[in-house]
Amino acid sequence: MAPDHPEALHHLGLLLYRLNRLDDAVATISRAIDLAPVAPLYWFNLGVVTQKAARQEESIRAYRQAIMLNPRHLDAWMNLGNVLRDCGRLPESLEAYYKALALDPSHADTHNNLGVALKEQGQVPRAIASYRQALQLKSTHVEALNNLGLALMETGLLDEAITSFNQALTIIPGYLKALYNLGIAWSWAGDNQKAVDCLQKAASIKHDHGRPVTDPFLYRSRIKHDHEQILYLFDRDRLDDDLRPYLQALERLRQEIDHRPDPGNRISITPQEVTAVAASFNRFLYRPPSPHLKNGALHPALDVESVESRYLAKQPEVTFIDGLLNLEALEALRRFCWESTIWKKDYENGYIGTFLGDGFASPLLFQIAEELRLTFPRIFKQHRLTQAWAFKHDSARRGLNIHADAAAVNVNFWITPDEANLNQETGGLVVYDKEAPRDWNFQEYNSDKNKPKILAWLKEVGAETVKIPYRANRAIVFNSDLFHESDTIAFKDNYLSRRINITLLYGFRRNG
Repeated sequence: MAPDHPEALHHLGLLLYRLNRLDDAVATISRAIDLAPVAPLYWFNLGVVTQKAARQEESIRAYRQAIMLNPRHLDAWMNLGNVLRDCGRLPESLEAYYKALALDPSHADTHNNLGVALKEQGQVPRAIASYRQALQLKSTHVEALNNLGLALMETGLLDEAITSFNQALTIIPGYLKALYNLGIAWSWAGDNQKAVDCLQKAASIKHDHGRPVTDPFLYRSRIKHDHEQILYLFDRDRLDDDLRPYLQALERLRQEIDHRPDPGNRISITPQEVTAVAASFNRFLYRPPSPHLKNGALHPALDVESVESRYLAKQPEVTFIDGLLNLEALEALRRFCWESTIWKKDYENGYIGTFLGDGFASPLLFQIAEELRLTFPRIFKQHRLTQAWAFKHDSARRGLNIHADAAAVNVNFWITPDEANLNQETGGLVVYDKEAPRDWNFQEYNSDKNKPKILAWLKEVGAETVKIPYRANRAIVFNSDLFHESDTIAFKDNYLSRRINITLLYGFRRNG
């Protein structure tokens, strides 16, 4: 076939798609469509490629065109439902799934996806019914088992949820979503040791395997942090001498990139350099114990009545707590964050993160989260811990951009000593006093790409800011629907002075 033949172009576009050259694939399949505009398969595959490229509106148009040309195209209806759901257009998403089920009522994937959309609409009992229908059709559908477990957790059926997650893990023992969710379920059930075991297993599968890094890009902020941390661990005799070559490789790479004229954070490095520092990315080199404290983690002198009253008196809700942790818990948490080589998530702004499923889970962390919930019942009500993470910030770069979180209550607290902060009036958090619109989806209220949209909306509704300066052992507690961002950060530029903030999320966001 000639190069400009539509079928040749279509096949070339699919090849480019498999090579992850998505823009080229879109252009090539679009050219095939120009030559053969009534071929539904071409339109469908254009939808697939644009969907993967996160060009959602284009994907929706392509799937709708495929359906117009072939109304019985089951996969087009189902994929259309998925994209519409990702865009937060839930009623249209449900309609697409129902159209797909009308064509094939025995399609397990569609029942599962319908359940996800129903749950996001708050129709949890109907979602459970959809997941069960998917499992009746395909008992080994691990996504449906995982999703069913989540929905059962939300309705308080913890034993059934744990059974569902375990069934998924029987089918795929390394299924990370189910491992993570099983860990959260065990924490809700009060067995923090089982929770930590599940989450540490998930972290080991993701990071503790020693496979080489294939990405030709690294972050200056990661190399700088890891070099400082490994030096710190050697100074404290936490690492064996067989890791000295790794330290030397970090030193060489840091010196090399420090002399590059480009100040950007993301840099290209050679395959040899990647191999030399791979231990930082795919292995846990050291992780100290962080046990449950028998005398408690929260400070015994907290004024519970005052904190709860301040939180509930402000609408939307936001307040802060000074002296959150007792000294033993604060020192133990600092030690865990300074010594653990669990910081695997890089961000362009220069901060690095670790999450519950990345090695951050520990008995002490769950103890803090649960004591908070039980100590302040008027704030947390029925909400349970759903996620937790920590970020370390590079003083040479900026903090987190504006966003909201997918939860009901947000707790953000800081643990770096106050003497590290060079400006006592800043370094903390800026909270906006307007809740994210209920009909915005996660990508709209939690994506750096949507910062202009968020700021425009905040200006339109006349949002004002609550600025809370940094203090060690200070916690900010607020309605998770509130947009927030890091204030200006100016900390001393050394390892132990890095600003560390810890976030705990409780409950689920209410959808419109």
